[in-house]
Amino acid sequence: MNAHEWDRLTMAVVACALANDGEGAAALLEPLDARDVSHVTVRLAAMAAEALLQEADAAGVGRAEVLGRWQARILDHEARPAE
Repeated sequence: MNAHEWDRLTMAVVACALANDGEGAAALLEPLDARDVSHVTVRLAAMAAEALLQEADAAGVGRAEVLGRWQARILDHEARPAE
């Protein structure tokens, strides 16, 4: 796949996530091998980080503040008991 196709697939997975459609996301990823799924995973993380930074920039918050808030979310998540 070229970069455009990877982005299109990754955005489709995000659309499934926003629609709470885990089965749809799984269907998109099912034909891929493990390396390709890893590629999509990394692209998803990059897109999420980019979106967070864009929102932070619009709110006048810097990269360090975004990172601090993200780390706080991680710590909060880890402090909660597993379900």
